[in-house]
Amino acid sequence: MWKPGRRDFLKTGAAFTTLIFTGRLRGANDRLTAGFIGVGVMGSENLGVALEHDVEVKAVCDVYQLHLEKAGALVARTGQKAKEVRDFREILADKSIDLVCISTPDHWHPYMTVEACKAGKDVYVEKPVCVAIDDGLKMVEAARKYNRVVQAGTWQRSGEHFQKACEMVRSGETGKVAFTRTWIYSNEPQEGIGNPPDGAPPAGLDWEMWLGPSPERPFNPNRFGVYPKAYSYFRWFWDYAGGHITDSGVHMLDILQMAFDEAMPKAVTAIGGKLWFKDDRETPDTLQVTYEYPGFVGSWEHRCNNTDATTSRLMGLTFYGSRGTLYVDRALYRVTPEKGSDLPASQMMRVADPHPLHWTNFLQCVKTRQRPNSDIEKCFRSSATCLLGNIAYRSNLRIEWDEQTKTVLQKDAEKYWRRDSRSPWKVEV
Repeated sequence: MWKPGRRDFLKTGAAFTTLIFTGRLRGANDRLTAGFIGVGVMGSENLGVALEHDVEVKAVCDVYQLHLEKAGALVARTGQKAKEVRDFREILADKSIDLVCISTPDHWHPYMTVEACKAGKDVYVEKPVCVAIDDGLKMVEAARKYNRVVQAGTWQRSGEHFQKACEMVRSGETGKVAFTRTWIYSNEPQEGIGNPPDGAPPAGLDWEMWLGPSPERPFNPNRFGVYPKAYSYFRWFWDYAGGHITDSGVHMLDILQMAFDEAMPKAVTAIGGKLWFKDDRETPDTLQVTYEYPGFVGSWEHRCNNTDATTSRLMGLTFYGSRGTLYVDRALYRVTPEKGSDLPASQMMRVADPHPLHWTNFLQCVKTRQRPNSDIEKCFRSSATCLLGNIAYRSNLRIEWDEQTKTVLQKDAEKYWRRDSRSPWKVEV
C-alpha cells in the first residue's frame, strides 16, 4: 500500500544548539531536554529528527515493549542514554524535561497534550490533534492558559514550495479561486487488513493502557495494528482515529486553509461508504466531502481501488483560479495559465525535506516563545475540518459550523463532535 510519508524526501537536518529558557535555568552549553511518548513508526521518525537537532533525549515511552527497546537503542547509537518507561506520566513528572513529543495513536493526543501543558512542558504533537472537536478546543485552551509552545505534526507548512504556493493564492496571482480539490488515491487488494478474531495481546503490550480514554474493547490485531511492517491499522477505527480524511486529508486541507488565512468551512456535506474492502475496518474506503467556505467551495475525496493512471501523484491539492490552475503536492507546485491569461506558467520543486525544518521551527519557537508554523490552533482548525467531513458522513446531515461559538449547529450530530473519555483520562484544562 502506498504510504503518504516523508521517506521520499532527501534527508536534511543540521544541529541546533542554543541557550533556551523554558522554566529552568541552565548553562550556556546545555541542550534542550525531551521525552518521547509513543515511539512506533512516526514516533521513531520524530525521535531521529530531534536527535539530528542535538536534542538531549532523557526518556522514551511506549506501552509496547518492542517499540520501547528499539527507541532506546536508537538513542544509544548517538552516545546518549534514555530512560525507558511504560507510563507517560513519569515523563510529565520529570522536571528536568523541557519538551515532549507525542506520537501516540490519535485518541491519546488531547489528554497527553493538555497534561503536558499543565506540567509546564512545550509540546510537539502528531496530527490530527484530536478525534473529537471538543477535545481539540481544550488543547488550544491549555496551550494559551499555560503559555506553552505547541507545534502540531502538519509539517508541510514548513516546506518552502507549499509556502510559496499559498503566497500565490493569497496575493491573487492565480486570480479569483472559486473551487479547490484535495484527494488521495490508492489501489489495494480487496481483502484489505483482513478479519482477524479477538484474542490475547502480544507479549509486552499493555492493551489497557493503549486503549486509555477510548471505550473498553477486547484486543484485536487490527484495532492495535501498530506493527513494524504495517501502516498502523488503528487509523481505520472510529474509537481511535477518523480514516483517510484525518490521516492524509488533514495535510492537504491544512495547506488549503493556510492559503486562505485559516478559513473554516461554513457548511459540509459528505457521501461515501465501505465500497471496496471486505475487511473489518469501520471508516469509509470511498468518500467525497464538499466544503462551503466563505467565497469558494472546497472538496476532499479518497478511494482505495483506483489510482487513475493519468494522474502523476496520488495525493495533492489544486486551486482553480480565474487566471490559472495551481497544483501542489509534496514534490512540487505547478501553475498552468488559463487561455488568454497573462499569468506565466511556472513550476517549483521541493528543495528540502520539511520534516526536519518543522522541528527546527519548533525548537526556535521554544526559545523565542513565538507561535510555531503549525501552532495548535491552526492544526485544530484543520483537524476539525476533517472531523466535520466525518460528522457529515456519519450523521447523513448537512453540517453547519458556527465560527463564533466553535460548535456544530445540528444538535442531532452532537454525539459525533463530543466524546466521553474513560476514567481517569478525562481532558480537563
